[in-house]
Amino acid sequence: MLISFLLTILLSQITASQPLQNENYIVDNFNTNLAQTWKGRHNNFNKTYQIKTENNNPFLSAKSINSDNLIVKKIEVDLVKYPYLNWTWRANHLPENGDESVKKYCDVAASVAVILNTSRFFPKTIKYSWSTTLEKNSLTESPFAFWPAQCDVKIVQSGAVYKGEWQTERVNVLADYKQFYSLSTVESKVIYAIVIMTDSDNTQTLSAADYDAIYFSKN
Repeated sequence: MLISFLLTILLSQITASQPLQNENYIVDNFNTNLAQTWKGRHNNFNKTYQIKTENNNPFLSAKSINSDNLIVKKIEVDLVKYPYLNWTWRANHLPENGDESVKKYCDVAASVAVILNTSRFFPKTIKYSWSTTLEKNSLTESPFAFWPAQCDVKIVQSGAVYKGEWQTERVNVLADYKQFYSLSTVESKVIYAIVIMTDSDNTQTLSAADYDAIYFSKN
């Protein structure tokens, strides 16, 4: 789903996180209250997104029932310096017929998106998803993004083969940015926010996933 003016409003209300280690820029390990650094599309986002603990490890749990809620965290990270985005996640319930290339079925079990441009008129986003139906490593565009907005989607996991199992991901956002925008070199580019979304409003079904250990790295 297109994320534009909403983010401009939300990001003005929160402070950017800071890199906690020299080699990594930590986005969140979900050790503290979500409300301290994350904002939601709707005020009741804590009904969809909650911190839970398993084997003494805290993580973010998301459960969406006919909901389009999302959460966003403001950051400020140099993509050229920290080109890799890392995280762990597990899909617990896939929205029925979920397909982010079609409006009618544009729901996803789990997704992590980077915000490249928060402009109301020129929003730009790259979204990494765990899809119900789209093939792994395939690329698509959000059907809710209208020019000059751009929301590109890359399918990182697909289907139920690993449902219920934690998976660790590492994507080269800088390389994807170059590919999506047909760039040969990038001297500087700031990532302004991270968005997490587990949604089910279009399919009117259930979608559920868990997230943990989100960070950018130099290699």
